[in-house]
Amino acid sequence: MTRPASALLRLARLGACAAVLAVIALVVLPEAASACPVCFDARDENRQAFLATTAFLSLLPLGMVAGAGLWIRKRSRERDALSGEDPLDARRPEP
Repeated sequence: MTRPASALLRLARLGACAAVLAVIALVVLPEAASACPVCFDARDENRQAFLATTAFLSLLPLGMVAGAGLWIRKRSRERDALSGEDPLDARRPEP
């Protein structure tokens, strides 16, 4: 029976070897790492569309997380207002 720690160590070594082999392959064969042809299209219109789409898709998750946070904050304040409690009063020590 093998110990869990030794299995994890073996798995970590295997991952490190795979990473080293991937780096070596990319150094030896750099054309294998090039992006799709759309990224480097000669037409400026296509390149601008690609960059705009990339920016949009990069910012979309951040906007969704921020929107969810604002909604939770708003909903929390609405519930506090309905209950008649001031959440700041609960934190103040009584004199």
